[in-house]
Amino acid sequence: MLLATTTLSGCFGSDPYCDAVKEHEETLNSFGAERTDAAYADYAAAATEIAEAAPESIAPDWETIAEVTDGVIAAQSEAGVPLESMGDSDTVAQLSQEQRDALNASYQAFNDTVEQRRAVVADIDDQCGVTLEQPEAKE
Repeated sequence: MLLATTTLSGCFGSDPYCDAVKEHEETLNSFGAERTDAAYADYAAAATEIAEAAPESIAPDWETIAEVTDGVIAAQSEAGVPLESMGDSDTVAQLSQEQRDALNASYQAFNDTVEQRRAVVADIDDQCGVTLEQPEAKE
């Protein structure tokens, strides 16, 4: 589950969208790299704040990214297992099939945002002069 590995440069001028991107530069640079509940909460919060400042043409993509990232956290919470514990095969083995299915559905929803992730990467470049690497899709 990786949104994007990013490298941000400064935004052109000052506008709320580019300011929000710059404010969350560190989080965007690490998006998806740290697979913990806390990190994913930060990722979702950053996407939400950027969505609030984003132009109408791209805000829905940011909102979708925030929602599916929140969905991963919610599924982990519902299963009673933090994201950081999912690499432990014993922990995963103790989950019911229903819990595993719910977790997998949340991961798939996240992975299904490839087009939205590509769109926000391109938009940040176009609108703010910020160069992001293309998101990798892990399906």
